[in-house]
Amino acid sequence: MKCIAVIVSAGIGKRFGSSDKVFAEIFDKPLLIWAVQAFEDINLIDEIWIVTRKELFQRARENLEKFNIKKVKKIIEGGGQRQDSVYNALKELYENTDIVLIHDAARPMVSKTLIKKILNAMNSEIDGVIPVVPLNDTIKWIKKENIVGGTLNRDILRAVQTPQAFWFKKLLQAYKKAYEEDFYGTDDASLIERYGGKVLTIDGEEKNIKITTKQDLQKLSVLAGMNNFSNHESYREQKNNISLKSIRIGMGYDSHRFMEGRKLIIGGVEIPYSHGLYGHSDADVLIHAIIDAILGSAGVGDIGTHFPDTDPLYKDISSMELLKKTLNLVKNYGVEPVWIDCTIFAEKPKMLTYIPDMNKNLQKLGLNVNIKAKTNEGMGFIGRCEGISVQAVCLSIKFNL
Repeated sequence: MKCIAVIVSAGIGKRFGSSDKVFAEIFDKPLLIWAVQAFEDINLIDEIWIVTRKELFQRARENLEKFNIKKVKKIIEGGGQRQDSVYNALKELYENTDIVLIHDAARPMVSKTLIKKILNAMNSEIDGVIPVVPLNDTIKWIKKENIVGGTLNRDILRAVQTPQAFWFKKLLQAYKKAYEEDFYGTDDASLIERYGGKVLTIDGEEKNIKITTKQDLQKLSVLAGMNNFSNHESYREQKNNISLKSIRIGMGYDSHRFMEGRKLIIGGVEIPYSHGLYGHSDADVLIHAIIDAILGSAGVGDIGTHFPDTDPLYKDISSMELLKKTLNLVKNYGVEPVWIDCTIFAEKPKMLTYIPDMNKNLQKLGLNVNIKAKTNEGMGFIGRCEGISVQAVCLSIKFNL
């Protein structure tokens, strides 16, 4: 069975601010090469074809040779739009091609595992396979004058990635019909769908992000080395040469009032007490303050911005899960929390005996934390045993990779 991978890299990079986006480098390797290498090492793929602008042909060839890429057999000139670029390649593919994989070079972190999963999912009962990921944010559709028209059910919605795999003849036929009708789809699968084809979805990968802006490139810098980040030379150099410009400090504060009928959760530890804390999530006031401090050190807003109490997704969720999401978020911005100091203010119950378990929970996430507990000497809402508050300070380092 003959399988060809087509890597599309003919865009002009308007939002990126450069027409040479696919040659931007991470760890001294162009984005195009990151993408191509994933397909190069898979035995199921016979050839790789690249679609790019004509003025970039020579630069592409030089990089392919430099990084010892052997499977690229053709470089095709792109068209005015992405669909035109893909069609230019499809028209030249061998007639005996069975499967064609279409991938955007702007997704350089595609894994060999994902590519193999897509190919293994291809069967005679379907026309194509696409990777998808769930949507985490609430999705609304907007009417005229920016008025909300309604909220979509994100449980049945997915964000689509590449590579997308198709039976070659089915995809070529769909493209021909689309051009006869002057129809342009948002991806290759939309053409198959338009003409009655069946497209199977499989789980994509969160790290398979699309590079659209230079901010996306910064996120990729972290993701590219995440599996072996500490061994990379540029990381080690920055670790050993921390400047004042790399140091970030964030402050966090949270307070919750007591209420009956809820568990009291502090630092991921359930504390026996007559009352719990009121909140949309599990109301873990310590973790909430720590999250705000970490987000503040990264300069990316606060807990309400990322985990709003109006979102049913976070109803009664463990705040430890929110903390995990927060750490992944700031990692994408190249921010690493290195020290957190926090103080729990509570008249009752006494916290001292539970602090070691709180520390253990946070250490499991790789955090270095110092937790203290104070009363409020009988003053204010804390002194009256109406609630608990926490203050936190986070010291982080920003790595510009």
